[in-house]
Parts: sequence; C-alpha cells; structure tokens
Amino acid sequence: MSEKIIITTFTDPMMGLSWECEPIFRKLETHFTGQIEFRTVMALLVRNVRDFMTPDELALKPVEGIRRYNARLAKIYESEEPISGMPINMTKFCLFSMEQPSSLPLNLAYHAARLTGADKADWFLYNLRYATIVDCRPTTETDELVNVAKTTGIDADAFARHLRDGSAEAALSKDLRLTQSMGIHSLPAYLLQYGGKAMLLRSFDYQDFASVISQLTNGTRKPQSAAPTGETLREFLREHPLISFIELREAFDFADTETVRELVQPLIERGEVNIEEAYHGWFVKVKP
Repeated sequence: MSEKIIITTFTDPMMGLSWECEPIFRKLETHFTGQIEFRTVMALLVRNVRDFMTPDELALKPVEGIRRYNARLAKIYESEEPISGMPINMTKFCLFSMEQPSSLPLNLAYHAARLTGADKADWFLYNLRYATIVDCRPTTETDELVNVAKTTGIDADAFARHLRDGSAEAALSKDLRLTQSMGIHSLPAYLLQYGGKAMLLRSFDYQDFASVISQLTNGTRKPQSAAPTGETLREFLREHPLISFIELREAFDFADTETVRELVQPLIERGEVNIEEAYHGWFVKVKP
C-alpha cells in the first residue's frame, strides 16, 4: 500500500461531539479501506469543572453547584444526539463530583490503555465513551476506569500501574504540548495529512472529510462503497466488537436501520453476536 492518509483526532474521552462523529470514522474505514491511519491525541477539555460553571452554579454550595452543572451538561449532551443519532443516555448522568472535578482521569486512562496494549487503545476509548455516555457510569472514578480496561481485555494491574506511576501523565503532557503548538482551542478537531500537506478540520459531516482527502491527494484517493455481505460484516466486527446500528448503517450505506437488522440477523441466529438494547437505540455486540 502506498502512503497513507493520516487523520489525527484532538479530543477528550468525555466528549459527546466525538461520540457523534463515530459513524463518520466507520464510513471512512469502509470507503477508504486500508488507506487511512487514525491517530488520537488527548486534549483535556475539562481541567476543572469550575471553569465551565455559571455564576449561579458557583454561588451554590460546591456539592449542589456541581450537581446543577452535571444536569446542565446532560442537556448539552442530549442536544448533540441529533448530529448523527448515536444513542446518548443522560438519565443518571453523574460524571463530575467534588472528588473528581476534572476529565483528567479519562485522558490519563486512554494513555494507560495505550501503554498497556497499544493495539487495544482505540477499543478502550470506544468502551470508555460507551460507559460514560450510554451507561451513565461515573468514569472519572478509578474503579470504573479499571472496569473498562477489563471489559476491553487489557491487563488491569498493568493499566492501574500506568495510572499511578506517572507514565500516563508523561504521555498526556506530550499530547497537550502538541495541542497547544497546533493552536487548537476548540474540540474535537481533526488534522488530515498526506504527501507533506496538512489541513485542520472541524466538522461533523463525512463529505467534508472526503473533500479534504480529495484536496490533499489531488483527487487520487476516491471513496469506494463497501459490499454489505455477511463476511464483510463479520470482518468489520472483528475490529469493532461493539458497534451501534447508526455506525453500521453509515459504514455500509444502508438507507435505514431495518436493513442493518437484516444483515445482522444471520449472525444472531448463529450465536455469533447479541443485540444490546440501549436508550434511543441498539448495538451489535460480538460474543466472547
């Protein structure tokens, strides 16, 4: 394969906007098969929740102020769901607390996962977002992060050690320096690179990504639709053992989610996958 297009995402694991962009990345994977290398940079959105609280929230007792902020943030997440339709559940949202007033633990956890098993880091990030945005788990807490590592098949002891010994912190510091050097102040942001050229993009539209790829490659890289067969689905699920119906719809250019069900049904009947019902949607989950 010739030189790959590099897409670097600057983000924070807690971001609903990045969760809503997952279908774009699934479509890029299937339409530019083997031509893209995806990278992720942690940019730490919430250093301290007080930086995002309103004067009215700050005037309350700290516990009540953070509770009010969590409720307001939940409404922001809910407003982002229509971007792609990725399921968002805010019925029990409780991400921030007096003890954990920052998204720092989530950013460190991503790097702890990379340091423990780089090949599972992206899968860990997806599971972390799912735990935060779909399951409403308090993922700023260490025990919850370790549980996500276990779910991902990452060695929990090694993961916890990287969280403690400063190695994850050092990796995050490198990411933050890169984010600052790029002048990135709004997240998520995407850096697309090819052939010595680069373009920074902030979009929630697949066509914008395809357009930039065309510009960077002088039109030599063109999207190709993926054949929606049982085997291509099975191969895709090896990379994405938990995936939403929205992502599958976009990846294989289906007109509706009923067609997704029809494609998945034979794998359900063979006992290869389960359907995981979720608030406002469902996911396909590969059986262990």
